[in-house]
Amino acid sequence: MIVKMSNSQHNRRIGVNGQRLFAWLVFLLFSVPVCLNVIKEMMSLRHLSYQSWEISDWLINYESGFVRRGLMGELLWLAEQVHPFDVRLAIAAICALSSLVVLGILIRLFRKEGWAVLVLPTGLFLGFTSFNLWARRDMLSLAMTYWVFLAFRNALDRRGGLAAWTAFHALSVLQLLIHESSFFYTFPILMVYSYNVSSARGRSVMGCLADVVSRFLPALSVMALVCIFKGDQGMAEAIWTSWADVFNAFPADASAAELGEGVKALGWDTWQTFYNHLYTSYLGCYHPTWWGVPMSLFNLVATYYLLTRIDAVDMGLYPARAADHTRLSNVALIQFVAIMPMFTVLSCDWGRTLPYLVISSLFFYHLFAHGEVTVAPRLTPASSRLQGWITRSRVLSSPYTYILVVLLTPFPRYQIPFDSMNTFQQKFIEAAGSLIQLFS
Repeated sequence: MIVKMSNSQHNRRIGVNGQRLFAWLVFLLFSVPVCLNVIKEMMSLRHLSYQSWEISDWLINYESGFVRRGLMGELLWLAEQVHPFDVRLAIAAICALSSLVVLGILIRLFRKEGWAVLVLPTGLFLGFTSFNLWARRDMLSLAMTYWVFLAFRNALDRRGGLAAWTAFHALSVLQLLIHESSFFYTFPILMVYSYNVSSARGRSVMGCLADVVSRFLPALSVMALVCIFKGDQGMAEAIWTSWADVFNAFPADASAAELGEGVKALGWDTWQTFYNHLYTSYLGCYHPTWWGVPMSLFNLVATYYLLTRIDAVDMGLYPARAADHTRLSNVALIQFVAIMPMFTVLSCDWGRTLPYLVISSLFFYHLFAHGEVTVAPRLTPASSRLQGWITRSRVLSSPYTYILVVLLTPFPRYQIPFDSMNTFQQKFIEAAGSLIQLFS
């Protein structure tokens, strides 16, 4: 028996197919420059300068004493003592492997949650950071954030026992010794959730606070230590000297006599660093301008929208599933507050800090937000109102609006949008201009 499709069903199918086609075009538009950049990175590995941020940040070690961010450099330095190798290639391999891990986790997460992969190659996720040495430890740290979240979930299960808590504490300490900035997008939200779990079990306010302190004492202690032992100019020089044999054995195009940028940062003045980051994050560096402030704030609003409506688009890869927008909003708002130091005084690389926020939020939502305990229930009324307003708006709830926001929002690689050639949109315009000149 042949069943005829009604006009409404026919129109709906055309609409869905049009949405999917639009989404895939935008996905490919962002994916192509990301893939080209990966090829470019691979071709330039042996020409990397030790002075660059991409390499020198990894060379911080403990050869002049304990200092923040020194664990990976110490492990690399110890491995060099066993058998010399080109440390630049080892760093590239770590970046590539950790990028593969994060990409695998995200694809698995998106498939299980039924979300479209549209946003993955954008500046909110992997556009500026995946397989890119510029991102330095970011992919490794975000992979560890997922494992810390998973270990904490297992530890909270009363059947987890001592082994689960030992794994959580070990991973927490390891992550903070590798990249201390990971504290902001990993631990505050776990502390909030921990408090609510204890509260749901009938503990008093003081009992809940005591539980939080006991559960996170190792992480809090290590974070305090890396803040105290932040390094100075003398340590930076001693660290750089410790790599002299490697520099001589595997020389770069540039001389290794001058301190690398990442190691040199150990001697920066704290308050001047805070000011520089804040200034360039919202006013720019190359061409400071007042419109950087509203543009940066717009990007933050767009981030909230794209993150909390992650289920807005159906690309047809797997059955779509609706997200709990209110719970996802709660997670996003907590992370916005927790990562605020990275958006103000601790960084000016938006292409790195925005993925901290978005990827960690989705990791947490996937692992925790489907349970009985609501993270930050006091935020629920505000989240419900915000998400209800978006849902009631025919414009904001449209998948086409979501795709357009992905396409047009100028997420920058660093500093403010359009301060330099640091947004995907600028690269698209530049490429289009080159094609027009070529065929004119």
